[in-house]
Amino acid sequence: MSALHPETLFLLLEGTVTKQASSRSIVGAAHLILLPALLFAVSSASQAQSVGIALVPSVQRIDWHDDLAFSNEWLYGGRLSLLFGKYVELQPFYFTRDGYGLDSSRVESVFGSSAIGRGLDMRHYGTSVQLNLGDGALVPFVRTSAGVLRLKPEGAERQDRITLSAGGGLRFGVAGLNAEVFAEQMGVRMNPRGLFEPDTTTGVSLRTFRNLVYGAAVTIPLSTAREEDMQDDGLRGSTAPIEPFVGVLRYDGAFGLEDQELAGVRAGIDFSPVFGLRGFYWRGVNADRDGTVPVTGYGGEAQFNLNTGPGVSPYLIVGAGQIDYGDKFRDTLGQARDNKSAFIIGGGASLRLTDRIRLNGAIRDYIMTVDENLDNVATTGDLTHNTMLTAGLTISLGGRMDSPDRKATSGRETERERELRELREMRELRELRTIREERMELEREMRGDREMRRGRDSMLNMRDARGGMGSDGRYITVPVPLQGEVILRYGIPSRDMTGGLRVDSTVVMGSSGDVARSLADIERRLTERLDAIERAQQTTPRQGAAPGVTVVTPGVMRADTPIDSMPVFRRLREVRSQDLQPYVGLGARDGDVQFIVGARADLGPLSAGSGFRFVPELAVGLGGNLSVLAMANMRYAFGSETSASVLRPYVTVGGGIYTPTVLGINTAIGSSIRLREANERPLFLNLELQGLNLFSETRVLIGISRSR
Repeated sequence: MSALHPETLFLLLEGTVTKQASSRSIVGAAHLILLPALLFAVSSASQAQSVGIALVPSVQRIDWHDDLAFSNEWLYGGRLSLLFGKYVELQPFYFTRDGYGLDSSRVESVFGSSAIGRGLDMRHYGTSVQLNLGDGALVPFVRTSAGVLRLKPEGAERQDRITLSAGGGLRFGVAGLNAEVFAEQMGVRMNPRGLFEPDTTTGVSLRTFRNLVYGAAVTIPLSTAREEDMQDDGLRGSTAPIEPFVGVLRYDGAFGLEDQELAGVRAGIDFSPVFGLRGFYWRGVNADRDGTVPVTGYGGEAQFNLNTGPGVSPYLIVGAGQIDYGDKFRDTLGQARDNKSAFIIGGGASLRLTDRIRLNGAIRDYIMTVDENLDNVATTGDLTHNTMLTAGLTISLGGRMDSPDRKATSGRETERERELRELREMRELRELRTIREERMELEREMRGDREMRRGRDSMLNMRDARGGMGSDGRYITVPVPLQGEVILRYGIPSRDMTGGLRVDSTVVMGSSGDVARSLADIERRLTERLDAIERAQQTTPRQGAAPGVTVVTPGVMRADTPIDSMPVFRRLREVRSQDLQPYVGLGARDGDVQFIVGARADLGPLSAGSGFRFVPELAVGLGGNLSVLAMANMRYAFGSETSASVLRPYVTVGGGIYTPTVLGINTAIGSSIRLREANERPLFLNLELQGLNLFSETRVLIGISRSR
């Protein structure tokens, strides 16, 4: 099949509102697009809300191409905006105008004499994908739209014309609301002479008309996304999903092809918990499921998750792809087939197993044309709908530990984490209060100490200057500390200094020995308290745990647990780049040799203390028939990681998807070889002999890693 011409590419893409495999009804197709959004909008308040929803009443005016005799009039309607983070929006739209006018001066020359004095009803609906280029007070945006222009002329049959639009605009705040203005170019293909009556002119082909569309809208928020899903972490918060899958493609009857079973893999990047991009590759499987057939598919998709967190998470899919039929492919009639381009829409749901592993199932509509000449494609009736059903596994790698994806834990784990957090906060508050009280008491005692010293010095000075009395011989001034003791003795003291305190009117200050003993006692008590506080701070565990207190919660690892020793179900949250183990190699099967390139990820032990580690693997074989391998492996290594031995042998067993046999069993033996000493940055060479399906295919692999 030849490359798509720019003027005809939109004809294939505009199937976005025509997903109705059992009928060509555009109304039914529109319902399939709008229904998930509407169901989500009225979902239970108890469900985790991850997508913002807004109603966008709008008006748009179409300035038609000069060779079309429509009047330039306004259409009224709106959009339902689904906000996936700050920057990506999915917007089903609908605009209408009854009694749309025609340009009377040109109507006969363009539409024919049957159009004189007649009008038509017009509808324009479909779906847009909008990218916001900021998040401030003024937000420019770009968007592309796929839709249907429905024309219902008076006294003639209805026509549904495929449209494609692209443009942009500016969103801004006004009177407490978000308003926007926009301009787009809308392409539509039609034969004007055949609108009001059958065109009997020979040699007239369809034409593409480009028309300017502009308008304005206001945004009325109905609900907002969760705060963590609106955060902009950039690529630091992104994850890399790997999705092995199996499925079946059920062709439209117009193709005359039998259902095709298939297996493949998707991989890409999730920019946030609610939006991501994926590339995919799959191969057809034979009826016995022990080999492939020469049918392959590849392309790209955007995935829009309607919510995140525990439980079932529904999502929508929009994409495009190609189906290649190899030179050896033959249909039931023994004929070869041309390659097909397809526009892909669909939806599915995933079920969370852990923070990083989900089961998923989906249904997709591969919208394709039967006619090889896309210049003949203009209406929804020229498209076929081919249903693909898939089921698979999603493994998400990377992402920051504090990303929203990590917060999407099960209710049981969330409860445990909440209890630990509250316990830590209580201990921290109690310790803070104790330290604050100790500090205040110490400050009071030190102030009393200073006041006592000043009082003693003042008394001694006055006694030396005035004989221990005031100017009239009857009084002296004694500073009184906030806390402490002042000993006053009147009259002549007893011989043993233990008699009554009040004897006469003469004042005598306690001896310097008494003051020294009091100061020594205060110093001793202060030293003991300071030492106790210092010992408590030195013995306090990490994360604010109280001295001598050990909290053990089932299923929760300590914060200082080495990451390489964490069980896989926690380890999946904290995948690092050094966990990846890339490799290359050669494989041999039935005399064919392939060059192998792949990677593994060491995701930790299956359980705390287990010697078996979870090591998923993805590889592609080049040469001969392309092969794809996606395995879930368990590896057991002999010896200790900290051993001084240069070699550390291991064995591996696993299972998963493997083309050309769809399902495969992996067995392997190998060894890691230390290339650097333990006190340097670690680096290991991995040598392995891998046998797939009990060594029906043998591979020799060599790779590097930063862990063994």
